[in-house]
Amino acid sequence: MLFPLVIALLIAGLFAYSAWVAWRTAALFPPSGEFVDLDGEFEGLRLHYVSRGEVREGIAPVVLIHGASGNLRDMQESLVPELAKHTRAVAFDRPGHGWSGRGRHPDIANPAVQARAIRAAAAKLGIERPVVLGHSWGASVAAAWALDAAETMTGLLPLSGALYPWPGGIAWYHGVVRTPVFGAVFLRTLTVPGGVLLSKAGVAGNFHPNEAPEAYATRIGLPLLFRPSHFRANSEDTAKLKGHLARQSMQYGGIAVPVIVVTGNADYTVSPKLHSYAFHNAVKGSELIKLKGTGHMPHHARREIVVDAVLRLARGEAPRAGQVTIHEDGRAEFAAA
Repeated sequence: MLFPLVIALLIAGLFAYSAWVAWRTAALFPPSGEFVDLDGEFEGLRLHYVSRGEVREGIAPVVLIHGASGNLRDMQESLVPELAKHTRAVAFDRPGHGWSGRGRHPDIANPAVQARAIRAAAAKLGIERPVVLGHSWGASVAAAWALDAAETMTGLLPLSGALYPWPGGIAWYHGVVRTPVFGAVFLRTLTVPGGVLLSKAGVAGNFHPNEAPEAYATRIGLPLLFRPSHFRANSEDTAKLKGHLARQSMQYGGIAVPVIVVTGNADYTVSPKLHSYAFHNAVKGSELIKLKGTGHMPHHARREIVVDAVLRLARGEAPRAGQVTIHEDGRAEFAAA
């Protein structure tokens, strides 16, 4: 009788601790921007966004889409301040992430559906023909936008993008989250303590071989991820992405907007060869910027290069068709397509 009682008390304790941490996290990291309510296909969906700067003559606005296991604060801490000096920069929390709602759309984990939702939000905010940058998972959303509505964009920049199906599976806990009953228990008892234990190593691995900025996890509100609703949305997105990319990637040859692809050659989170290099080869006239010695987070590690690429697209400059390799010392080598 003692063992079942100990287990019950442990579960109850973890449940109470997780609920308290989730409440405290929401208080520590409140919404940093504003909200836009959607209608039509996305009736009831409310997206959180941050908008800085103003559109200037001859420079298109920029829409920034974050990756998995994150929120718009990653863009707010990296690209938004610099881009806002030149044009309007708007970062969105993807559906179910950060402070955005998940909505009721049955296929919301599909990058193409998320692209339509963010495009509808951008239109409501008066954002016309932006350059769309998507990082990691968010690059699949940006690419879907280009496939579905190229006429509404000025340019596309996949950054360390997840763009093709990959060999192998995904982390074990994404499967656990989707398990009936036990998944709900897992979300409300183990994701918070697991996040506390593993966040530091996760951040370091994501930035490797570069150093993460000081207090990065706190600055981007990483603990928001471990709330049950956010973690569930992130797991659903991750678990379903491979299947969606198997279909979406077959269409990349039809992308007809100016494209600059940026990736680190030392990215061990999303394979540059499998994703960014392949995407560049598929999209005629695209420019590939390969950053030597850079990992999965070029918008932090090599920020000035990413900002320059975005602004070139925003000014309507044509991509330099081919590959630019930029070394750690700043030397650049160009190979034409």
